[in-house]
Amino acid sequence: MYNVTGLIGFHGYDIYLYAKDHLCPQPELPQEEASSMKLWFNEHNAEQSALNDSFGKYSGSNIIVIQAEAFMNFVVGRSINGQEVTPNLNALIKENTYFSNYYHQTSQGRTSDADFASNGSLYPLVSGSVFVRYPDHQFDTLPAILKSKGYSTNAFHAYEGSFWNRQIMYKAMGYDHFYSKKDYKIDEPLGWSLGDKSFLRQSLNMMDTAESIQQPFYSFLTTLSSHHPYSLPADKQGLDTGEFKGTIFGDYLQAVHYTDEALGQLVSDMKQRGLWDNTILAFYGDHDNSIQETSYYERFLDKSLSKLDMHQIMHEVPLLIHLPGTNASVVDSNPAGQLDLTPSLLHLLGISQDPYYLMGNNLFSGKERLVTLRTGAFADAKRSYLPSENGQFDKGTCYSLDSREVIDVAGCSTGFETSKQRLQISDDIMKYDGIKMLRKEETAP
Repeated sequence: MYNVTGLIGFHGYDIYLYAKDHLCPQPELPQEEASSMKLWFNEHNAEQSALNDSFGKYSGSNIIVIQAEAFMNFVVGRSINGQEVTPNLNALIKENTYFSNYYHQTSQGRTSDADFASNGSLYPLVSGSVFVRYPDHQFDTLPAILKSKGYSTNAFHAYEGSFWNRQIMYKAMGYDHFYSKKDYKIDEPLGWSLGDKSFLRQSLNMMDTAESIQQPFYSFLTTLSSHHPYSLPADKQGLDTGEFKGTIFGDYLQAVHYTDEALGQLVSDMKQRGLWDNTILAFYGDHDNSIQETSYYERFLDKSLSKLDMHQIMHEVPLLIHLPGTNASVVDSNPAGQLDLTPSLLHLLGISQDPYYLMGNNLFSGKERLVTLRTGAFADAKRSYLPSENGQFDKGTCYSLDSREVIDVAGCSTGFETSKQRLQISDDIMKYDGIKMLRKEETAP
């Protein structure tokens, strides 16, 4: 839609949906469905609970979460012309926890969807953005939960505060302050706004020196430099992209390499400021790069790619989590997704998710995981399902992740039904302001 209508048309569609959602008579969630929803969350929270060694091990730690623009997983650990595309992230993986099959779960809301899924542990909408359509609805978000536990909570993004309705939504999500473009010195103008190196440096300085930000803090940062159309000036290009030079794919590699350099500088700065050893750092990509041509990836990876390969390439982003006081490499290859971030961070801090309505998995529970995408595609430890265009289950394709071959679609039936139920519950929460309704029932005499 963005490619066809442009930026104004894209957000104009969101405004239309907001008016439709709020100016028309508001629907009410039937009591039977509300009871079923409550039961689902009770069972889910019990399943994700894990009083293991990692529960509460990092209680009181600061948390910095970096959502990196269009930072995809296929570049991690890869080189071009003898040069690593992401050398700093590669080095961090050798000493931290890395989820190698981490799926972005975004839809039309793109960056705002990744933000909402990661901080709110609910699925994005089929159409439009939650940030624009339902900013007045009630959600259990990571900043609000941590604020209630005494954390200073702040969001950082060097762009216009009104974009994606962040100015309104971030206040509703429980942030103490939103540092937007007006709060930064644009000393490294790059792409859409401020270059990531300066953005991360200035943001960390605010966390470390601003009187309004006290430890422990939760800081959520959204980068910009690896945003489409990936046009870095020559003096910022640190890769020899060879055969891809002058192509959008080559430009993308340059942009991701630059953001990786910014990450390396941030980590060095954190260590110098004494923050590395008392801060959980999470770094993940928000969504794909919108470059769909299979030939680029086949040439870069030097192999032919199946439909399943391309699906994973376009939907997997890296997730790295630094845990204070540890320097062991842990690579978790089981499927995970953006909805899982908030439950996992709460677990590490020793905060039970029982009172909250969160749909993600606890990545540190040691239990099997199912990851569902907004399209109805899903993956578990053994299978991956790609839906058909018409949404009919038997027209979709079921793959074995061991053989990577197509298997009988019946093998994906349980995952399909579970995923369908999850998406419906999340949609009902949006449509009916379901969490607010459930909370009223909890306090009713």
